[in-house]
Amino acid sequence: MLWMQALWFGAIIGAAEKLFWLAPVLLTGFIVWEFRPARRVYGDFQLMLVALLIGLILDTTWVKLDWIKFAPDFALSGRAPLWILLLWAGLALTINHSLAWLQSRLVLAGVLSALSCPLSYLGAARLGAVDIVTESWLWVVVLSLSWAVSIPLLLWLANHLKQIKQGA
Repeated sequence: MLWMQALWFGAIIGAAEKLFWLAPVLLTGFIVWEFRPARRVYGDFQLMLVALLIGLILDTTWVKLDWIKFAPDFALSGRAPLWILLLWAGLALTINHSLAWLQSRLVLAGVLSALSCPLSYLGAARLGAVDIVTESWLWVVVLSLSWAVSIPLLLWLANHLKQIKQGA
């Protein structure tokens, strides 16, 4: 969990201050830590790929709807920037580790995700990495619902991948 917290702050502050190297360096450290033989869980890599896809779809959608603007990085305009995609990858690394206890509590995971997600974006906005462009509160509802589905989906997938591995 410490790595994820460092990654979150590093990505947000890095985006706000144009320190584009910070998030990739922290995610690399996080990956090295979690992929050590003593900590590695089957499915971590697959979860990272799925989370990257979910993040790309969702965060690009918020940009296209003109709900939020991200601090720019090397990404093409109108798309989710690299730093937020790296946060999604880091989040995926917590699914089999610090968040593993939620794999059998998908409804609770959905509720907690729905509540915490807007706070994460608001925190990023306060630190200068995100501009919340819309004045409508619809974005909070849609953002919450998207996370209430996405995080339980990742938790379910992690559990499913472990079951496949055990059956092999």
